[in-house]
Amino acid sequence: MSRSWLRSLAPPADLPGSRLVALGASAIAAMAVGNLAPPSPVWTWPLAAAAAAAACCGLRTPSRRLGWWGACGLLLGFAACARAPRAPEGLGARALPVRFEVVVRDGWSRGERGWSTRAAVRRLESGSGPVAHPAELQMSIPADLASSRLPMPGTGWTGSGELRFDPDAPLRPPALHVKTMLLLAPAPAGSPVDRGREVVVRALQRAADVDPVRLRAAGLAAAVLLGRRDALLEGEVASLRRSGLAHLLAVAGLHAGAFGLLVWGALRLACFPLAARRWALAGSLAAFALIAGGNTPVRRAVVAAIVYLLARQLGRPLPAVPTVWAVVASLAALEPEMVLQPGFQLTAAVSLALVRWVVPLAARLPLPAKVGQALAVAVVAQAASAPIVGEHFASVPPLGAAANLTAAPFALVLIALSLAAVLALPISTGLAGLALGGVAAARAALDLVSGVGGLGAQPFAPLPVAVAVGLAGVGALALTRTRVAAPAAWLAASATAVWLVLPAPARALPNEVRMLGVRDGMALLVRQGRAAILVDAGRSPVEAWRELARLRVDRLDAVFLTHPDVDHTGGAAMLLDRLQVARLAYPRALAGRGEIAVLRRLARRRGIPELPLERGSLVRIEGVAWDVAWPPRELEGADNDASLVARVDVGGVRLLVTGDLEARGEASVLGGGAALRADVLQLPHHGSRTSSTRGFLAAVDPLVGIAASGERPRFAYPDPLVVMRVLAVPAVVVDQRGGFTAIGWRDPGRLVVAGEEPVFVPLPGRAHAF
Repeated sequence: MSRSWLRSLAPPADLPGSRLVALGASAIAAMAVGNLAPPSPVWTWPLAAAAAAAACCGLRTPSRRLGWWGACGLLLGFAACARAPRAPEGLGARALPVRFEVVVRDGWSRGERGWSTRAAVRRLESGSGPVAHPAELQMSIPADLASSRLPMPGTGWTGSGELRFDPDAPLRPPALHVKTMLLLAPAPAGSPVDRGREVVVRALQRAADVDPVRLRAAGLAAAVLLGRRDALLEGEVASLRRSGLAHLLAVAGLHAGAFGLLVWGALRLACFPLAARRWALAGSLAAFALIAGGNTPVRRAVVAAIVYLLARQLGRPLPAVPTVWAVVASLAALEPEMVLQPGFQLTAAVSLALVRWVVPLAARLPLPAKVGQALAVAVVAQAASAPIVGEHFASVPPLGAAANLTAAPFALVLIALSLAAVLALPISTGLAGLALGGVAAARAALDLVSGVGGLGAQPFAPLPVAVAVGLAGVGALALTRTRVAAPAAWLAASATAVWLVLPAPARALPNEVRMLGVRDGMALLVRQGRAAILVDAGRSPVEAWRELARLRVDRLDAVFLTHPDVDHTGGAAMLLDRLQVARLAYPRALAGRGEIAVLRRLARRRGIPELPLERGSLVRIEGVAWDVAWPPRELEGADNDASLVARVDVGGVRLLVTGDLEARGEASVLGGGAALRADVLQLPHHGSRTSSTRGFLAAVDPLVGIAASGERPRFAYPDPLVVMRVLAVPAVVVDQRGGFTAIGWRDPGRLVVAGEEPVFVPLPGRAHAF
């Protein structure tokens, strides 16, 4: 029986390249494991030597016996992880102060942690000496700095900063954070290529003049040719990601292929001999990878194309599947930390799926050859990418295959016109502007395709670890040439589809207040029966969406924003853009604040009604009553003290929502005379010592106080002094960092605080009517 099972995993015949498949697949598997538990650096050479010995044994045995090659790949994968840079021992979660010399590679983008960009590292050292590091890092500077003062791409800089490592991913490249520009000084080292890329970006912007349509086209052209996504306008990536077309903005195989096709066509028109065309195309692709910024996806695509061209030139054409496995594994061995990155997984899986399954699938479709092949490309790409996109981005666009099939010709035109715009810059700015007009037209067509492709995007619940590992293993088998490849492909696609449509598990308690598992900030899900209301959305753009997908919440009756701080509003845009949201509520006094104004514009575009709130507002949403105590219609001062304060009746239990209210705001609320008494209190400002004064706690008189801070907040919430005050009420303190995430109840007589060991809180003699 065991021999029969093992034979089913072997190639059906002595296929050329089977050793490469076994070697590459096992190396990728080893690097995936090694990213989580990397071997010590001292094992690098012993593992490499053992891999060489396994390869020698494999050369001495029949090619059908691939065990030695699998062992060789495993050993090489672990050796690559052993030699990879990592955090110094004993550092833990602390940042490492360093001195550095870097070259800024791209423009600056504003994100969660301020301004950030990609930087090539020339020198990195701490007080104890040089620090092992990857070739490139993400570099960040606080967001309060004007963009005009940020270092230019292509320039070199020295300075002092901190390396911030991810304790959960030892091999992931650290982020380099610089606290102020005063710690930076210009350095003579620089990058002529990156300076040239910046010159082209600025020239494209000048060619666009002040036309907003062409300016957007200039940003798109810079993204698809130069890898400069910082030039894109807000919302461009989100729109295409919703429809499964975000890969059009990441310079990779599609862009290298389109560029190569254009170069090959030009060489044919110029009547170059076949051999000369291959050599010229290889050189052109290498130059394209350099100009496009040398990102990992374009490096993979260009290396694979050059290997293929050289093999053809030498009269040794290589089988497609083994060649792609070998290229993917070789590039991953240089940077093993990329194996767990979504970009690598998508590129590798889709590339392997296309070369493995497009031809067999197209042959079985009752369509003309070219139509069948085009449809097969879209279907295979969608099936291969769906579980990876779903796992990393918690969403799958069901119409993504159709969108990609429709977008392909427009994408080719877009890349060709972007190249024409760049090539026209030295000749005529007006000619380049005309080409940008064509780019704008192609972009408009893609916007239309993206709008259709994004319809009905489905939340994808994160997979349990065991299920994710099993699905990855089945998917890897589907990308080989073994006898079980076809059943494995069907199983992987079917499992993904089933997981996507599974219904939400039944709740043990019909009413709950749940703190979503965002890393930082507040995101409270309030549920009564089938009604679901979200109060704030955490700092990250994607974590609240991911957590709602985990709970299989596919619609919200309302999103309430307590105030504009990014740790409360950061994830709201994705929810409004992708989820079915019935209404957007916010304090009327803060309606003009920038963060809320942006969300209001998005809500209007999506047809979501707005619900401005002020002191005295009383609204009922699907049976959940909201009695607003603060702020008044107009209020001057700090945003924290203008936070929404509302007493919410959820299934007979009263919850007081307070946002980031601080001591002065608490005094103002108390002075307004509103009724504040509640069973559950969301501790103001995550439990910061600037809030939860004794007078305010006495007025609320809660039985439970919840510190909704996120699971890994920037500061140590709740403050011990606040905890002591709440315990003195007396009340139970629920600390989100401690693993207590939800409070539920069936009737208003007893609350259940969920955790590893549930805590029951009786509510004796409470009157629950408003």
